[in-house]
Amino acid sequence: MVEEFPRIAPFAALTFDCTRAGRLETLIAPPYDLIDGARQNALYARNPYNIVRLELNREADPYAAAAATLAKWRADGILRPTPRPAIYHYTQSFELDGRRYTRTGLVVRMRLDDFSGGLILPHERTFPKAKEDRLRLLAATRANVSPIFGLYPAGDAALEALLANAARREPLFAATDDLGVRNEVRAIGDPAEIETARRALAAVRILIADGHHRYETALEYRRRRRAAEPALAGPRGFDYVMMTLVRFDDPGLVILPTHRVARRLDAAAIAAFDERAGACFAIEKVANAEALRLALGAAGRGVLGVALRGDREFRLLRPRNQAALGAALADLPPALRELDVSILHALVFDRVFGLKADAIRAGGNLEYTIDARAALEAVASGAADGAFLMAAPTVGDVEGVCASGATMPEKSTYFFPKLATGLLLNPLDDDGPRAA
Repeated sequence: MVEEFPRIAPFAALTFDCTRAGRLETLIAPPYDLIDGARQNALYARNPYNIVRLELNREADPYAAAAATLAKWRADGILRPTPRPAIYHYTQSFELDGRRYTRTGLVVRMRLDDFSGGLILPHERTFPKAKEDRLRLLAATRANVSPIFGLYPAGDAALEALLANAARREPLFAATDDLGVRNEVRAIGDPAEIETARRALAAVRILIADGHHRYETALEYRRRRRAAEPALAGPRGFDYVMMTLVRFDDPGLVILPTHRVARRLDAAAIAAFDERAGACFAIEKVANAEALRLALGAAGRGVLGVALRGDREFRLLRPRNQAALGAALADLPPALRELDVSILHALVFDRVFGLKADAIRAGGNLEYTIDARAALEAVASGAADGAFLMAAPTVGDVEGVCASGATMPEKSTYFFPKLATGLLLNPLDDDGPRAA
């Protein structure tokens, strides 16, 4: 199948007709895993056509409701296909810590390849419950509502020239989201330009930065469709997935730390924390939350911040020495041993608190946030038993883990900003990949 299906394909994306649906800012949403109940309700109230009704419907049967809503919006012209198949130049411009960034991506139909082939690689593990949810949505709507985020190596001069040229064109549409991120989309429909992208990306290794659950879901959906309809010929829409591709060295590629909040921890382990953790870490007590955040920022990698319920002091954990750290993490692949997230999961969650990987993967106890203040406040308010702060991995770390064949623990990275949901949709039951 791999040889006969082109890897990159243009597609006629479904887009909102804003003359019917309203301003695009009121129609887009963050990805499903960032939408809690309060935000879901706010998006519902914002516009009757907000994409949340497809991405995270709140009806009793959310999947059937999403499918019915999508069909109605298409029939009523709320969502319309672009005039001709294209790939799409997508930029996100934003400010972070006083600096301005622009991240450039290319939105395409990407052929689905199993991870075993080495052309597409994951970098972190997934949660079964989330995959089941996304599979049910995909099977009901037969459309990619939001794109997967992939990274590709730099170095193809023709592709970089194409992206630079496309950036000078007028956008098809633009919207600024709730975080102040400016999203702009431009179509690349010229057959020669599409062929340039195809050649450049035909054999490069793609790393999934965000969207692991949806990619694995798309693989399973393809398997089921092919098994149910073996007579279907040629590449079909479900043999592909919508993906936004960004260069590894893009100047707007930012990773934020993903802190952990534990709702429940063993009381005896909390009481014995210093004794148990002291075997691997030098422990420094810190008087207040602001001092903890400042100390973490100055410490760099390998140092963890900890807040525990019932304790007014905070802790900085520093590995006692690299030899001891290496010995304690000897069961992990070398590419994982120096990552903060690996140190936290192996030496704090597992050894100190008895939180095993399978239990964490099952979900329900750990929560994940980029907001250090919110994590610490959850403990201070009594809503959580522990907060664990750490530094973010680098893009080089992520690439090295993938190249080694290993994967990070779940929710190890937070690429900022998230790709907006609702700018482009990829219908899977329309025509398969088309010639440029």
